[in-house]
Amino acid sequence: MATSANTMATSAKFSLKLLVDEKKNKVVLAEAGQDFVDVLFGLMTLPMGTIARLLAKHQKLPQFLGCYKNLNRSVSDMVIDDFETEACKSMLLSPKSSHEIHCRRLTLNIDDTQATNFYVCPKLYESDSCKAYTNFCSSRCRCGSLMNIRVRLPEDEQVIGSIGNAVDGVFVSCRSSFIITDDLKVMLNSIDELVKVLNGLGYPNLSELQEMVLDVGSDEVLTLLGNLFASESPLTSTFLRKQCMPTMLTWPPPPMLKTGRAEQGRECYIKTFVGKSDRKILYAECSEDFIDSLLTFLVLPLESASSLSNNNTILGCVKNLCRCECRRELPYRCCLPAYYTCSKNLLDIASCSSGAYECLIPKRCFTTSLCKFSKRIERSVLEKGDKVVALSPMDPKDSKSCSSMIVDTGFVKRNTKFIVSDDLVITPMNKFSTIGLLKKMEINMKDIEARPICIKKAELINILSASLISSSALTNGLSSLLAKKPKIET
Repeated sequence: MATSANTMATSAKFSLKLLVDEKKNKVVLAEAGQDFVDVLFGLMTLPMGTIARLLAKHQKLPQFLGCYKNLNRSVSDMVIDDFETEACKSMLLSPKSSHEIHCRRLTLNIDDTQATNFYVCPKLYESDSCKAYTNFCSSRCRCGSLMNIRVRLPEDEQVIGSIGNAVDGVFVSCRSSFIITDDLKVMLNSIDELVKVLNGLGYPNLSELQEMVLDVGSDEVLTLLGNLFASESPLTSTFLRKQCMPTMLTWPPPPMLKTGRAEQGRECYIKTFVGKSDRKILYAECSEDFIDSLLTFLVLPLESASSLSNNNTILGCVKNLCRCECRRELPYRCCLPAYYTCSKNLLDIASCSSGAYECLIPKRCFTTSLCKFSKRIERSVLEKGDKVVALSPMDPKDSKSCSSMIVDTGFVKRNTKFIVSDDLVITPMNKFSTIGLLKKMEINMKDIEARPICIKKAELINILSASLISSSALTNGLSSLLAKKPKIET
């Protein structure tokens, strides 16, 4: 049943009316129904790692996203033993969204990530130490058992507030048709608004424009998603098949943000190896804290990545979508699920707390089909022999299997050294031959200098911005620091 529903959600089509300036081969604006605009707003909630994965599978797109996609590839290439737990790898390769339930209510949902499930320990009834739940069946309970007993939780108990639906709108705030400009400003459709927009764009006479009606499905939405990272006119690039070069070839490096004082504990140090002649970072040696920060890029919602890149020219159309007044205000809009919080959260992204739940085990019969999972079990329905167990969330990154959601953990093994290339390929030092690397690159030893750099929130944002538009994320993201001579300690 779920498979059938998912197939319907990915095969849906919308009707989109375009006003086109044929002389300039440009979309002036589009007239769209609520369902299409709902899907546009839903794109803002997708984790960046999910976007990279979806675009990689969408063969019609050129290779956008700079070297960002190497983060996905690095996680895929690393073995389970490189991570704190088995769950860490899977939760990064298939990142969860705080609004995945909302997206499943859309007429068209391009995200094929498996729905979040809830699991408990098979010994839950027997032991008081097993009173926890997890969203990953590869997690281990405090007792050492795999937490692989799935319990079902109604969708409306997994979210705060109403979820919405395809009829009344999930992310849009009212039922209407909409006007969408080429740079994705969205507004309610009305005669005065249409006149104002057309006059503002320099088209006082509709006779200059041609109407074009298209059927839009998942292929077109994926192409539009890719063009958000490559074009300031994504409707034109998507629907008029106007070719645009990948951003890494056409756009300059991101402007440098001012560095500021970090809160205590909100910083980490890396050692970069820089070419003296070209001032380019070849590699960086670092600890797990910097790697956890880089891997957090994969779980950021697109809206969060856009808001962090506040002074950057890229993602301008995403910012336009985020600012639309007709977008419904939802709780935890830019938050990460709580289990993605690391001990050194340099980006300082808020997380939505994982709630406590209760599990009803009827008459000493512990089976998946008979257990009831809820925020609160109604005591009036209990029968003799029934047992209600209060469950707290478990941190799937915690290798010690503590039965509480703690934040003193990260994705990769603690006390581990890593090598990160300029294009964000991550390799554990125990699997890396520095001799082989230097031989392969044919580097003159006299042309390399080691530069220690302190990474705080501003530097990390620079690297994130640079990773989306270039193949030299470290060099471009940290270039303002490389220009300075290192301070000589006395």
